[in-house]
Amino acid sequence: MKFKFSSFEVDDGMLHSAAVITAATFSCLMSGFVLQNIWRKYIVRQRIKRRREESKLSIQKMGDYLMQHGLSVDKRNIILDMPMAELQRKLQNGSLKALDVLRAYQSKAIEVTKDLNCVVEPIWEAEEQAIACDFMTGKKSPLHGIPVSLKENYHVQGYDSTGGMAKFIDCPQPDDNVIVKTLKEQGAIPFMRTNLPQTMMVYESSNPIYGETRNPHDPKRGPGGSSSGEGCLIGAGGSVLGFGTDIGGSLRIPAHMCGVCCLKPTVGRISTEGTHEVHKGATLVPGATGPLSRDVDGLVLAMKSLLVSHMFELDRSVPPIPFRPEIYEDHRPLRIGYFHDIGYMPSVPACERGVREVREILEKNGHTLIEFKVPRVDKALELFAQCVFGDGCKTFTDALKYDVVDPSFKLTYFLIHQAPEWLKRVAGFFYRTVGHDPIPKKVLVAAAGIKSVSKWWGVVEDLQAYRKKFEMEMRANKLDAIISPGFAYAAIPLGKAFLTVGAVAYTNLYNVINYPAGSLPVTKVTEEDEKLLENYPTKTLYAKNIKKLSKGSVGLPINVQFVAPPYQEELVLRLMKEVETSIKLGERHS
Repeated sequence: MKFKFSSFEVDDGMLHSAAVITAATFSCLMSGFVLQNIWRKYIVRQRIKRRREESKLSIQKMGDYLMQHGLSVDKRNIILDMPMAELQRKLQNGSLKALDVLRAYQSKAIEVTKDLNCVVEPIWEAEEQAIACDFMTGKKSPLHGIPVSLKENYHVQGYDSTGGMAKFIDCPQPDDNVIVKTLKEQGAIPFMRTNLPQTMMVYESSNPIYGETRNPHDPKRGPGGSSSGEGCLIGAGGSVLGFGTDIGGSLRIPAHMCGVCCLKPTVGRISTEGTHEVHKGATLVPGATGPLSRDVDGLVLAMKSLLVSHMFELDRSVPPIPFRPEIYEDHRPLRIGYFHDIGYMPSVPACERGVREVREILEKNGHTLIEFKVPRVDKALELFAQCVFGDGCKTFTDALKYDVVDPSFKLTYFLIHQAPEWLKRVAGFFYRTVGHDPIPKKVLVAAAGIKSVSKWWGVVEDLQAYRKKFEMEMRANKLDAIISPGFAYAAIPLGKAFLTVGAVAYTNLYNVINYPAGSLPVTKVTEEDEKLLENYPTKTLYAKNIKKLSKGSVGLPINVQFVAPPYQEELVLRLMKEVETSIKLGERHS
């Protein structure tokens, strides 16, 4: 049979041959594509394996070095037991050497990371900086000789900043970031880099490169995230001052779960230039950089040292507002709002008690405490998802292409990247009906992305309206500040945060409204708290999981958040210091 096409003829044999060639070409292309993907994934796995081994070797080398050059146990422990104020004073007057302080904290950090896996690598240049401090003459800078640890996403010259993602391995940073430069200029010695979860967008503590970080109070539980390594290292005594980032609670959640202090400043108060952020385009609710410390004095010292002309000159986008001691040292009585319940998910008894005890302290100190109702927390959660995942999560799913997806991130990755739209709707329906919780549906829909510029502008208007609504509620109650639970619950077993993710409303609320928020350890879970947990309301699936996973948490730390309007970090720190002092006085008298 022949087919005639205009000026030439084609028989069925030629058609068959063409079909065979086309099929073979397509098959070769597909095979090549599959083989290319397999090869790329193999290369990524090899890169991860190599980087992990390099990390372990660097930590081991530091441990071996300190065995030869470290301090005696007694001298080390004396240094490690010093609160920040005493440590700073002795470094300033020369009764302590910077090199001795460095080696004390280096050895403790190496010791605790063996069990907790909180350090990704030591910063080898630290010793040279400590020696330079000890040879310095004249007036000393405020942070002279104080070792500081840094979350792995802080850019440090010559070191990778991966965010737990293989794509960024073998990309050493050409320069220190603004915060690191300012810390060094103020005399601090960056000495350890700490772990974080993959993408930094979950409050877990694991990534395929460096592995899983564990809680210093119970290694079977998580330390929170994403500044998980920082919270863990400071909570375990391996650092006196550290720095992390916070876009939805990434400073405050690990501070709460590890029992340390932290401050999430107003976005813009401290430079974020030179930190690894997966989604720099999310400018409506961007991440903040801030300090963690074992006590409030550490936070105050950090803020005083960073809010200086050197930082303002390095990053001219930061308003040149120095630390204001007149606000921090003020003693006038304040009107302070409080709440135990975010509005749809109650905090566990220990967290509720923490707020109640802080309220009693503040009332005894002459402040007026007023119950505060958070307006439309469901709207705040929806806005958070829209603003942070407005691109449909494409930015960080693209960053994970060919990567090994960490087990702690797999469900999230599936829902935001691989699940079809109909399955997301089914998941939303499940939570609304079986889980009795309408909020996950709203968040899932919001995380699917904003489809047009006009809709994006609508999100901006909604965000502005919500912030105005919150401010109006503050003004209507004539509030200077707010106290609230540090989180909905204490640390839970490793890898289970996705079962209780709705609890993030307790922290990301303050990212949405861009209020500074500090977190202070105030108590620990008691046997009585554990008994009261039996009466914890379980109307939603999240709440049922919280009740189940919170069992066996006696002895774990509980924090309270202190919050004030934008650019009032000094007021937050004032209240934290006041409560911390009262708690310590109470402990001495008991």
